[in-house]
Amino acid sequence: MNNKWIDNEQDLHLVKQLFNNNDSPRTLQHLKWQYIESYSQKGRLILGGVDPSLINGLTGIYAVFQNRFMSNGKVVTGSQSLDTLVAPEGRGKGLFNKLASQVYKEAEDRNIAFVYGFPNGNSAHGFFNKLDWINLDPIPFLVLPLRSHYILSKLPIINKISSFLPNITYLKRIKHKGNLNIVKNIDIDSNYDKLWQNFSKKINIGLVRDAEYINWRLSRPEEDYQNIAICNSAGEMQAICIYSLKEKHGGLIGYIMELIYLEDKLGSIVLNKALQYLKNNNCDAVLAWNFDHSPNHAAYKANGFLPLPEKVRPIELHFGVRVFNKELKNILKDRNNWYLSYFDSDTV
Repeated sequence: MNNKWIDNEQDLHLVKQLFNNNDSPRTLQHLKWQYIESYSQKGRLILGGVDPSLINGLTGIYAVFQNRFMSNGKVVTGSQSLDTLVAPEGRGKGLFNKLASQVYKEAEDRNIAFVYGFPNGNSAHGFFNKLDWINLDPIPFLVLPLRSHYILSKLPIINKISSFLPNITYLKRIKHKGNLNIVKNIDIDSNYDKLWQNFSKKINIGLVRDAEYINWRLSRPEEDYQNIAICNSAGEMQAICIYSLKEKHGGLIGYIMELIYLEDKLGSIVLNKALQYLKNNNCDAVLAWNFDHSPNHAAYKANGFLPLPEKVRPIELHFGVRVFNKELKNILKDRNNWYLSYFDSDTV
């Protein structure tokens, strides 16, 4: 087994073949966006395991992406573990560990402080027991049911009779005084950056979500992201909610990708405006990732979001970190220091 770095567009055909052959299809457009057109051209650390018995084939892949992170008011270089896959013919030979170890060594050589991510139920054992990851579970899933039929259909026993019950649709409305300058699908530019700079002062550990990153993230192919913002009389952005609506998990699911604001009242209002749009477009339930210690948690609470119990979550995901810079270990290993949103997810 030989290894090679995936670092050009031609290699994407090998990556696509690996994913498509293992029930995880990817389009070349998506792979090009993720691997080649990343806003951080220094950010790709993608190692493929090459099986000589396959003509131009990959048996496995391990990919991490370098990004800027907040760390106690300073910007550090961290990375996120994204694509990890070993084909059946390569399993049981230690290929996953070998690929990860080589990538991690390169990450340390680049002075990357850590790698974090969200292993699924199949791979979590390998990350936490073989790759020295620190377990920071659980992922802080929140849910807001909008249509009773969808939620009841997911519950044991009740699901058998859910279709016979009234399909109740309800959304709390956040009232406000006076006229607000509410803008739909505003540009993410320097005006947004000013808002982000103020909001980020309240974050201990988290991905730098400035305009440069957000515009790349929102350019993800085959996705439809929307935003709604509140601006003051001078046109300065005071709050923004970025969201999407997708057919997933047997229904129409809304995702709050990011919620950033200056004041809790404005955050509650802009989130409520986004929820009204989702409800009017037949959304069944809305999901978010948000810790109760996050600076925007009050807005989620005001709008009725609830923790989503692990037993009824649509997929099994875990949250963890592998620390390279030992000076940051104490802050990184404490989940109460982290800020997460759906912008940290690679599936939405």
